[in-house]
Amino acid sequence: MYKIKLYSLLPFFILLLLASCTEPKPFEFKGLKSIQIEKASFGKNIFNAKFDYYNPNSFTLSLVNLDCDVFINDNFFTHYTLDTTYPIAAKANFELPAKMEVSLSSLLGNTFDLLLNKPMKITIKGQASVSKGIFTKKVPIEFTTMQRLNLAEVLKNR
Repeated sequence: MYKIKLYSLLPFFILLLLASCTEPKPFEFKGLKSIQIEKASFGKNIFNAKFDYYNPNSFTLSLVNLDCDVFINDNFFTHYTLDTTYPIAAKANFELPAKMEVSLSSLLGNTFDLLLNKPMKITIKGQASVSKGIFTKKVPIEFTTMQRLNLAEVLKNR
């Protein structure tokens, strides 16, 4: 009977461990897919949005947590968190829902650009916690894009 000694398998286990510890690349922001007003008031307004992203990694990840600030034209707009686990396929586009509370003063600061449907600079800064198997890693998030936010379309869908 053939016996395999444990120490002879050690190089195999080390290679397996190194392969599973590959540093995840940050997600690529593709843009704001949609936005809708859930609640409009003179105080806090609630927006539901969907953000498009791309996973450049060659392995599947699970998004465990997302904690970001959203800026429009370099002015703070809102804070965005997501505490739901999302499976993310390798080398694939995906979208994440966002429920954001926005103060009336943040909206008023961008009213002119919103009404004229001008391109606006949208910046998202923060971090995401992603997991691959038993390993969890915080990945920085920093994206900037120019995009039109069609207020008339948002109000029409309300």
